[in-house]
Amino acid sequence: MISLKTQNPTLDTIKELSLTDLVIMSFTSQQLKKRLTGYFRIDPFTAPDPFSKDDEFIYFLVVDKSNTNRILAFIALKDASDIDLWDLLFGKDMLRLDISKEEAISLKQELMPKYTDNFYPIRRESTIIGYVAFTFEICGLKD
Repeated sequence: MISLKTQNPTLDTIKELSLTDLVIMSFTSQQLKKRLTGYFRIDPFTAPDPFSKDDEFIYFLVVDKSNTNRILAFIALKDASDIDLWDLLFGKDMLRLDISKEEAISLKQELMPKYTDNFYPIRRESTIIGYVAFTFEICGLKD
């Protein structure tokens, strides 16, 4: 889906985000949650972060299309078969950026320094298909 060359956020670019960027991220990630709940059930309680040694998740970021340093959500899916549906849900104002588990951990720890339990299970037909952490849950940047 992403035909133009986009730059993945890095720790350095995340550290340069302004308060305005954080506010936009928070608001837009709330909109993303509303979009997703039309197709998936998002559990009301968080679960441990999905970064175990043995996991086989597909990791990606949802970012603001106008500024890809603005991360809206971290998503870990068990299966990428519905990735086209996800891309449609992001619309014209959000992008999916595929990342490695290591990149996801690093960026998540920068934006959400709480050790664990930042991710909500995502269900389809009562089966957990993955996990999502929204940036409206940011609890402060690392110093």
